[in-house]
This record gives sequence, structure tokens and C-alpha cells, in this order.
Amino acid sequence: MMLMDISFSCECGERIKETVYVPAPNFMAEQNKDSASQHYEEISCTSCEKEHEVLVVNTFSAADCYVISDGNTDVSFGMPYFPESDYDEDELAWLIQSETQIDIFQNHIKSVEKILEADIDSEAYFSLLVMLYGHVVAAVEAYLSSTFIQKVTNSEELTRKLIETDPTFSKMKFTLKEIFEEQEKLKITVATYLKDLIFHDLKKVKPMYKDVLDCEFGDISWLFKAVVIRHHCVHRAGYDKENTKVKLSVEVLRELVTKAQDLTSLIESRVHPTSLSEMEISML
Repeated sequence: MMLMDISFSCECGERIKETVYVPAPNFMAEQNKDSASQHYEEISCTSCEKEHEVLVVNTFSAADCYVISDGNTDVSFGMPYFPESDYDEDELAWLIQSETQIDIFQNHIKSVEKILEADIDSEAYFSLLVMLYGHVVAAVEAYLSSTFIQKVTNSEELTRKLIETDPTFSKMKFTLKEIFEEQEKLKITVATYLKDLIFHDLKKVKPMYKDVLDCEFGDISWLFKAVVIRHHCVHRAGYDKENTKVKLSVEVLRELVTKAQDLTSLIESRVHPTSLSEMEISML
């Protein structure tokens, strides 16, 4: 999978920097003009939340990028590259085999709830809330990622669903030799792709859960807003681009925790349903 770093200016003035997928050219083509492959991607501005539609075109000779939703927007981009993984196959194997995703998430939440009870002076408390807010959003993202990887890679049916419904996999081309080689390491290939996916891009994650796991999130506008606030927490230490403090309080954190718990409980009920007999046994 090739990637490309791009940047362009939103009409609100925010400079957007993103990494986009670069499709492989059509290797069956005989001439460069016939080798073009296209990939469309939507990128949201973290400042004004406007959606920008980006088109990446790759041929034998070069890759180009355009913001097609905004007319003549100038886009800066580098050469396509293959990402270096920050993890090895042992880590991916653990993700595939582990069934502790909800336990890890709940442990994060318990820690946040305990820390909120700490006796800290008011000046330092804002910094604590900034860190905790980012931590809760990261815990949700990690849960979404690890749960999806574990469920999909351990089911041939779900792996097939992902491959058939995800545009990245559907555009991959393999020789007959590569098909047999990929079959042997398909779980790792799928896990690598999913691990590389930016899971706070909820516009990708939400439909993937729906199409592959038949799990509908419902209204998660609160999580879209939380991701934007987390951006301010992580990149501006709790201040927006106007240098104004984001509105954080214990109540805001507790509300975020409650909604995060509700979402993970909903997902668990869909992807790990417990039969009535098992529930009855557990109550004995």
C-alpha cells in the first residue's frame, strides 16, 4: 500500500496536512495514458469541519493530487512511498488473537475516573483535563481498531466482506503466484491494512462497522466533535486556533466517558452477543 503526504489551504485559512492512499497504476495497460488509476477521499478541516473531496491519480510516470470539491485549490504533495510499520508481526498476531479489547478500554476508563477524584489546584487542573480528554478519545479509537481487527481476521466470512466492500482491497491486483502467497498470510495483510488505517477518521470507521460487522453506531456526532476537541488538546495544549481555551470540566469529561461507555457497550452487544443460556449460567 502506497501513501502520499499532501497539504492545502481550506477557505477558512486553516492549512490542512494529511496522508492519502495512492492506488497502484493499471499494470495491464500498454501505454502511460491508459495506466491511470483513481482514488477519491474525503478530508475534513479540523477548524471549520468543511469536507474536501480529494482525487489521487497514479500512472506509470507519476502520481497527482487534486482537491476537486474546491475548484482551483493548490495542492502540495510529495512522492508516493511505502510506509514503515511501527509494529512487527508478533504485535499483529497478538491483536488478531487477543479478546481483551473491552477489558483494556474499561481499565482506561477506571483510571480516568480515579484521576478525576485527585485533589489538584485549579491552575493545574485544566492541564489534567486536557490530558484526560485526549486519553479517553484515544481509548475509544484503540477499542474500535482492535475490536474490528480481532473480529474480521478471525472470520473468513468477515474477511471476505471487508475485501469486497472496502475500495482499497477491491482495487488490489495480484498474480496467481501472489494469490497463493497472500492466502497464507491474509490475516497479517488485513491486520496491517487496518492498523495503518487512521481510526479517528470516523467517516471510514462507521461504514466499515456497518458493512462488515452489521453494527450500526447510531448518532455519534458527539464523537466527531470529541475528535476535533482532542485535536486542540493534543496539538495546542487545550487551546483552539484563536488561542481560546476549550471548554473542559469534570462534567464534560464524565459526559464523554458515559457516551464512550454506551458506544462500546452497544458494539459489544452486537459483535460479542451472549446467549441466554450463558447469561443464566453466569448468574448461578
